[in-house]
Amino acid sequence: MHFEVPKAKSFKEFGGEYLMIVISIITALALEHAVQTWHHRHLAHQAATRIDAEMQANVQELDKVLAHNKAEVKKLNILHDQLLAGLKAKEDSRALARRLTGDGKFGGLSIQVPALRREAWEVAIASQAASWMTQQQLERYSGIYANMRDIQTLAAGGGTVFLNGPEMLNVVGDINIGEGDAKAVYHIVRQMVSAYDSIDGNLQSLRDDLAKAADTSH
Repeated sequence: MHFEVPKAKSFKEFGGEYLMIVISIITALALEHAVQTWHHRHLAHQAATRIDAEMQANVQELDKVLAHNKAEVKKLNILHDQLLAGLKAKEDSRALARRLTGDGKFGGLSIQVPALRREAWEVAIASQAASWMTQQQLERYSGIYANMRDIQTLAAGGGTVFLNGPEMLNVVGDINIGEGDAKAVYHIVRQMVSAYDSIDGNLQSLRDDLAKAADTSH
């Protein structure tokens, strides 16, 4: 009986097969890396789109609040000028106060503070999508949301710096019973205008920054 012994592969043939295996592994790893990179970029793009939409919504909310506050300031400035003119004309203080603030004409303080959203940013952080954004994009978003947090904190309590709470309650109480003093009302109105100006100045600055950031991303 005759047997043929398989010929041993040459070193060249073995090296060629080994090289093909290595190339196949490298190709598979490269494809996997490319797929992961695309997936990460896709997630980062989706997160950025949601953040941009959230910033636009916050701009609209700020516009609404600022429009309300500015309308209130306009009323207060008219009252301020009327009180000042009456006081300079030496009108009777209580009569002047009744004329200008009686019958519900004095609405008191009606400062609005915006309810700003930050869910899209928080989700991007929690899902790590933010970590796959470009460094420039990440720095822009993180700076905007940090500024938004700080401004909200200032707006929530900043106006009280200009207001004498107990005095305001007393003045409003006197107005309600028809015994308001024009000079006291005048001082309260000035405090209220200052409170509005302080809060609205911060809100306007935030609104402009948000609008600029949203425009930059497009």
